[in-house]
Amino acid sequence: MPRRRDEAKFHTKLVKFLKYNKQIFPKSYLFETKIIRLNDTSFYMRELSAKEEKKLLKAKHSAVIQTHSDISRMGTNCDGSCVSGGGLIFIQKFTIPENKIFYSIDIEDFINKRNSMARKSMTVEHFKEIGRELELYKIY
Repeated sequence: MPRRRDEAKFHTKLVKFLKYNKQIFPKSYLFETKIIRLNDTSFYMRELSAKEEKKLLKAKHSAVIQTHSDISRMGTNCDGSCVSGGGLIFIQKFTIPENKIFYSIDIEDFINKRNSMARKSMTVEHFKEIGRELELYKIY
């Protein structure tokens, strides 16, 4: 499924952040980029699909091996990748496009919090409890 436009904007900024702050994360990890939608006050946990959750857990505890096909006309930079060491969710409250604060949450912490709640959504306060608050454009 294609990434939503608002999520894509956050993802682009996040990739640049990760380039300059790689020292604060595991050497190898899989991640998902998520946002709290513009007019919402919380993140609906169903937006993290079972497939995404399974891959993030596998990257943390085992390894995710992906092969890249040479058939496409665009070509690939390599034949495959192996990711292990972590599974993270990067999530931002998309209140305004200028928001710089986001949260880095370990997949297991997310699952444990979700399983302990009766609610179907998490707020920024929940992210502060289980994740790490970070700021785009800042070098740590």
